Amino acid sequence: MKKVIMTVLSLCLIIFYFTYISYYSIDVKNYEIINTKIDQEVKIAMIADVHDYHCRIKDKIIKQIKELHPDVILCVGDIIDNQTTDDTSILNFLKSLSKITDTYMSIGNHEIENDHGNEFIKQVKALKINVLDKDYVDITVHKNKIRIGGLYDYAFSTGDGNISKESMHDSSTYQFLNEFKQTDNYQIMMSHRPDSFIYGNAIDWDIDMILSGHVHGGQVILPYFGGLYAPEQGWFPKYDYGKYHIKDTNLIITRGISSSGELLPRWNNPSEIVSITLRGK
Repeated sequence: MKKVIMTVLSLCLIIFYFTYISYYSIDVKNYEIINTKIDQEVKIAMIADVHDYHCRIKDKIIKQIKELHPDVILCVGDIIDNQTTDDTSILNFLKSLSKITDTYMSIGNHEIENDHGNEFIKQVKALKINVLDKDYVDITVHKNKIRIGGLYDYAFSTGDGNISKESMHDSSTYQFLNEFKQTDNYQIMMSHRPDSFIYGNAIDWDIDMILSGHVHGGQVILPYFGGLYAPEQGWFPKYDYGKYHIKDTNLIITRGISSSGELLPRWNNPSEIVSITLRGK
């Protein structure tokens, strides 16, 4: 009987520990990208899925990003939660980020689902943070020319991948992407849902780097197996977190900072800040 009790207690402690670290600890994941369009080194800090209503470590996130000394900060969607009603905390968080360096944001499903999401976006813009959706900016960082865009919609692909570029020529999404590609600058697309670009012909846009979140690393990360479940992808998703090279595009998916009202809590899945270093050949 004692062995049974000790086994049960041990399992409970393991479950609690790996749940706790998933909400109160931070991993920094470093990636290096080499590209001939880059001359001098550029450092980018990327976050997604803060889910304001549920996040309790905003101050720790700010401190960690400061220590990375990024040239640019990119916030890739679901910065608020669909349950967020008071924006004070998350606006203060974003204001603190913008004081570190130039900050850009794209939207996620929770900004869309929140009843006052549009008002929140207006308040973010008032902080002099660029909120990009079907829009882009051209910036210069250490003499490097970089184009940063944001897109929530599917890049000509639904879940079954059957929509082609040709059938979408009259859409605003096509027009935006077509214009976005008309540059020799290094291209970065903030696209909250990775499935916006990983199905069908969407990846044919040949964007230099796509940054995504949304899937929370699979929410539960099982040793040796990876993420357990992701929206749009289902069980044991192929694209849960990490860096993927698809044709000539680098796709980086972050596990994100927190999560919302999912059936399962984050487990074995600490909050993640992505640090990207762009270098020339």
